[in-house]
Amino acid sequence: MDKQLPRLPLGISDFLVLREEGPNYLYVDKTERILDLLNAGKYLFLARPRRFGKSLLCSTLKYLYEGRRELFAGLVIEPIWDWTKINPVVHLSLTDIGSPTQEKLNTNLRSMLNDYAICHSISIDQNDTPRAFMTLLRGIHEKTGRRVVVIIDEYEKPVHDHITDPDMARKMRDILSQFYGSLKGCDAHLEKLFITGIGRMVKTSIFSELNQMKDLTLLPVAADVCGYTEQELHQYFAIFLPGLTAKNRMSEEEAWNTLRERYNGYWWGEGEKVYNPWSILNCIDTSKFNNFWWASGTPGVLIDMADSLQRPDGDLEGIQTTDMSLLFDINHPKAEPLLWQSGYLTIKEVSGQVYTLGYPNAEVREAWFGMMLSHFTGPKGQDGSTSAMIMLDALNRGDHPQFEQALIALFAAIPYNLHTKDEAYYHSIFFAVIKAIGGEIIPEPLSSLGRADAVVKTDKTIYVIEFKLGLASDALAQIEAKCYYEPFLSDPRPVVLLGAGGFEERKMECIWKEVKN
Repeated sequence: MDKQLPRLPLGISDFLVLREEGPNYLYVDKTERILDLLNAGKYLFLARPRRFGKSLLCSTLKYLYEGRRELFAGLVIEPIWDWTKINPVVHLSLTDIGSPTQEKLNTNLRSMLNDYAICHSISIDQNDTPRAFMTLLRGIHEKTGRRVVVIIDEYEKPVHDHITDPDMARKMRDILSQFYGSLKGCDAHLEKLFITGIGRMVKTSIFSELNQMKDLTLLPVAADVCGYTEQELHQYFAIFLPGLTAKNRMSEEEAWNTLRERYNGYWWGEGEKVYNPWSILNCIDTSKFNNFWWASGTPGVLIDMADSLQRPDGDLEGIQTTDMSLLFDINHPKAEPLLWQSGYLTIKEVSGQVYTLGYPNAEVREAWFGMMLSHFTGPKGQDGSTSAMIMLDALNRGDHPQFEQALIALFAAIPYNLHTKDEAYYHSIFFAVIKAIGGEIIPEPLSSLGRADAVVKTDKTIYVIEFKLGLASDALAQIEAKCYYEPFLSDPRPVVLLGAGGFEERKMECIWKEVKN
């Protein structure tokens, strides 16, 4: 990459590192948003999915309250902030601490507190972790004469580390509830409390004592404090666009549209939609529109919970819920809040108290259906993405024999014990593989006499598809008899019918027929 371009801050979550390098590292100035956020209250909480820059935000707050003005030179907040007021900061990050047992969690929490106690020459209780926290804050306040700013990053990580073991997760929650609850008696010693994590837990759970916390997660003041807005993307990343367009042989307009389709779309109900920073930085760094987003939880649990939503094809688009339903409760775990806080779903629409959820963008949608493919087909399901790519390419080119070979390869790779006598199972696999590679597929579109199993649209052709456990000829006959193709005849693209059968005997065949207008 051109040496004159700023370095991309991939994997850097320390504001000091970014700013000490001066113009060598790109920094999207969020300080005006940060100032608005800090003015929202004394006890603040913000939830965002992983890889959204929460740790960088916490680090920025730390240096801001410590009065490191030189790090903020040239940023919006620099001439506005009162640099004469400096506060001691206790910055606790639970991101990397281990919590295999209750004892280990308590030990690690005390270790973090002890580091600050040593720094300030304060003696704290080595056995009672909540009391040690209170003693530390009181001691720092008394020694410095200034109230303490407490910043806690990934506050609930020990709970999520044990999400597959609810009993242990509850024990971790109880420890954290007592730990954070100790802050309730420290109001006189606190200047600001800022807590971040990936999810919003019910206040009767982990924040049972801290009922004065202000949840900023869905408020407009925090809408774009994490993530990149459309304007910020153009302002800070336009300099990289020539390299991106040249390597992908596309126009600037095509590049911006592709970035938007693949990585934009996270929305918290008010304010602007934002791009995932991790995905944007990786895309610009590699000049490839790949899938950089990663599962920020435990995919097995997510899939199992998604089953409770009773969506046979695995599609999560259009789930409706409420604000309260987006609060995660380890006593009553539900799919919606876990999928939302993990970043697989975002808010798409708000109507009164009802939130409609869906995939934020193409990258996340493909990641989800890639997981669903493995769920439907077993461990060998990863091979299905290759078959899917071949199938979609064959449909684009109208190469029917190539499509049939790939379809046969896909289902042949499924372990024998996973085959069923349920046609919907095969519909779901086909739907998942096409979605996993970004194809345009409509599941069970309605016509006047019923619904087909699927419709796949390519640039050149529309395919109306029916699956049968038995004969492919029966599948094609059903499409014709019930006129599943009629809603698509007004489209200028030719309509081709595809009857696929033989799944019960594992002898798949396809019969094709183009509809003549």
